[in-house]
Amino acid sequence: MTNSISNNHFNALLAQGCKQDFFTFVKTFWHSFVAEPPIWNWHIEHICKELQQVGEAVKERKPCEFDYFILNVPPGSSKSSIISILYPLWCWIIDPSQRFICGSYSATIAEDLADKSRKVFISDLYRELFPFVGVVSEAKTKLENAHFGERYTVSTGSSVTGVHASQIIIDDPLNALQATSEAERQTANKWITETLSSRKTDKKVTPTIIVMQRLHEDDPTGYLLSKNLRIKRICLPAELSEDVYPESLKDFYIDGLMDIKRLDRDVLDNAKANLGSYAYAGQYQQTPVDLSGGLFKRDWFEIMDNVPKEGATINFQLDTAFTAKTENDPTGVLSYFRKGEYVYITGWVSKRLEFPELVAFIKTYTAEMGYSHKSKIRIEPKASGLPLIQQLKNETNLNIIASPNPVKDKVTRATEILSKCEAGRVRLIRGNWNETFLNEVCMFPKGKHDEAVDCLTEVVREELLTEQVQNLYNILGRFA
Repeated sequence: MTNSISNNHFNALLAQGCKQDFFTFVKTFWHSFVAEPPIWNWHIEHICKELQQVGEAVKERKPCEFDYFILNVPPGSSKSSIISILYPLWCWIIDPSQRFICGSYSATIAEDLADKSRKVFISDLYRELFPFVGVVSEAKTKLENAHFGERYTVSTGSSVTGVHASQIIIDDPLNALQATSEAERQTANKWITETLSSRKTDKKVTPTIIVMQRLHEDDPTGYLLSKNLRIKRICLPAELSEDVYPESLKDFYIDGLMDIKRLDRDVLDNAKANLGSYAYAGQYQQTPVDLSGGLFKRDWFEIMDNVPKEGATINFQLDTAFTAKTENDPTGVLSYFRKGEYVYITGWVSKRLEFPELVAFIKTYTAEMGYSHKSKIRIEPKASGLPLIQQLKNETNLNIIASPNPVKDKVTRATEILSKCEAGRVRLIRGNWNETFLNEVCMFPKGKHDEAVDCLTEVVREELLTEQVQNLYNILGRFA
């Protein structure tokens, strides 16, 4: 009897503590969905306090002082655990009637967050501490309590009909690859400002909370900041900079770092090496670089003399066009070989030629540049490339291979190879073509022509990005 009374008393105190303080709630329920031990960096408690103010204001149905609450934090900062998984459930213990729309960039990610929230919602501890909340539905995309409170799951761009929310939470509306696509950015921005804004229970009360890492100047954060809107914002770069906001939060940085345990110098250096400086600037420093020009830098491409070619196979990548008119794009031909972890570009040429002349040129040029029976000539089978592939296969014994048709835009594809180029994995053999090639590459995407970048992108993808997949297969093979 004494133990029962003692347990009841402890639970009552714990329940009261969770109700009064969202951070206490987070610490109490962390292990309901996470196996790893928590690391309570200062930013977690700060974000919890800010969110608690929002939840309490909605409870009182007070007019919201802002249109959007934006939180820009680096990956690995527990943002989703706090905001998408636990925050709606805490709001239910102070006001179980609140309804939430919770979204992310893909249905898979959004449903995974919803499932983790569900695990907390139906846990013995949550039911024991807060039995009044009640469980009506624990469906994959919709949690519902006994007071008509809901947590409804959506993904970026999806229709949201018949649902209205007390609060809207958007956790990473874009991923890194989507953000380089103008179409994807426009979809996300329009979805947030038009579709979701019409789903508020009370436009004066309902806040929209967006938590994300910066990915592009015109990502949802950048887009909203450019408008004349009321915005509350927390911005926490991984490394101390002038972009910390509010500025008072700079005082919490230790040795210039936001989180000295999870995001220490070694972790950040490794992230920078893997992502490249462009992606790192956005995702970790919250200052995305303008991708409208200057993606590639000259000093990334070392110009080499006297590189031994013994045993190397010279391959070719073509970006094709059939016309002799100067106003149209030329055909670009890039020759290269791979040695170890590097790709060596041995030549670059662009020509404006009609179809018969182009076929003849490819025969002679590839022979001059060292074509052998082991060589590959890769051509993208777009409108102009397909007949060229067919003609060369019919007329010659050249090893012609159709490259995969791209499904992403040019900037997105180029962005994917930046980290390899920045790491110096692409080298140029000295020749009178070097300046022409570098000028075109380093002007992209502002330059008039992009054949060199198209060819470079395909070569790096084929030779270096697929290397990562092969390494993975080799590792898995050891355990087979």
